[in-house]
Parts: sequence; C-alpha cells; structure tokens
Amino acid sequence: MADQGTVVGGIRDIDANANDLQVESLARFAVDEHNKKENVTLEYRRLLGAKTQVVAGTMHHLTVEVADGETKKVYEAKVLEKVWENLKQLEGFNHLHDV
Repeated sequence: MADQGTVVGGIRDIDANANDLQVESLARFAVDEHNKKENVTLEYRRLLGAKTQVVAGTMHHLTVEVADGETKKVYEAKVLEKVWENLKQLEGFNHLHDV
C-alpha cells in the first residue's frame, strides 16, 4: 500500500542538490542523445531540477542548463528508464528559456 503522501503514477520531486550520480548521468545522457538526434553540440552545464514518475518503468523529468556556444539555455528533458530491460531512452527535449 502506498503511503499517505505518495500518489501512484504521480510525479515526485528529487532533491537536485543531493548530487545523485544516477540522475546526473541521466541528464548528461539526455543532452548527448539530443545532440546526436539533432546534429547539434549543446554542452551540458548542470542539473537544475529533477522529478520522477513511475510508469511502465521510470520517467525522469530533468531540467538542465546547457551551453549553446556563448548562450546558456534551459531545457526540460524526459528520459524513460526500464532497468530490467537495460533500456534508457530520450522521450523529449524541449527548450524552456535562455539564461
């Protein structure tokens, strides 16, 4: 049974300051995958925020800061992870704003 504060299928915050190496790795993966798909060279700078959602696996909602040349930009990335299938897949990478 879920505890009183957890909604099954709901999105929950992860402390971005917790320095979770797995979440950091997923953020870098998202930028790398976007670069390959779009043939661009965004440079990962830092993780600004992270949330997870349990679906058929775990959907990671990541807010990342990247450098596009001299311009810093913020993107929201969605990475689906199914550990039991050894699957990690970029589901979305959307520009939010310039810094």
